[in-house]
Amino acid sequence: MSTTLNSRLTRAVKVILDILFWMLVVVTTFLVLWITFSPLILQVSDIVITSSVPVAIGSGDVPRFEVEVADAEAKGIRNAFVEEAQGTLRLETTDWYLIFVSNLGKLVVALGLLYVVYLLRSLFTAILQEEIFTQENAALIRRTGYAVLIVGLLKAAAEYFAAWEVLRQLTITSPPLSLPSPFEAVIILSSLLILVLAQVWSYGLELEREKALTI
Repeated sequence: MSTTLNSRLTRAVKVILDILFWMLVVVTTFLVLWITFSPLILQVSDIVITSSVPVAIGSGDVPRFEVEVADAEAKGIRNAFVEEAQGTLRLETTDWYLIFVSNLGKLVVALGLLYVVYLLRSLFTAILQEEIFTQENAALIRRTGYAVLIVGLLKAAAEYFAAWEVLRQLTITSPPLSLPSPFEAVIILSSLLILVLAQVWSYGLELEREKALTI
């Protein structure tokens, strides 16, 4: 019974990964075509396109946004602010360069996620074929761990550069905007967890080999 449930769960995850993979293929293809042909579209039409980049709201080394509180003195409040507030700056524009910069960052992220999902699909395909403790699967898991780490760093770098370039092109007076946080600890921890899993997988493979030799 548990074997049947595990098989169903594996197949369900594989279906979800397949859907994600082809969705990312469509998104990546659209972004490539859009980046390539958007200059022509903007030349022949006067449509307004939304360009978006992540930003931090506030100013200073640690961005913070000042908050006004009614009757602050009566309540003993001397200062109030939101620290490390994050948001998305959306610009409805006909400027191709602003559109290009924001979409280029999204394309980098989409390509990275596409590769990660591709690796996961390969792993679950092997599991469904009952090829579990193999050297190829251990290598796949290890590659997935490194890919998650690299994609996380590339995502942060792409979003940081896109926000930096867009804010450099504009003069925003209110509210003050800053660059987004460049790194996410969750991504690093996730990649380390996957790499540990790869090591455990390799250890399980060695145990299986030793068991086969003993028999």
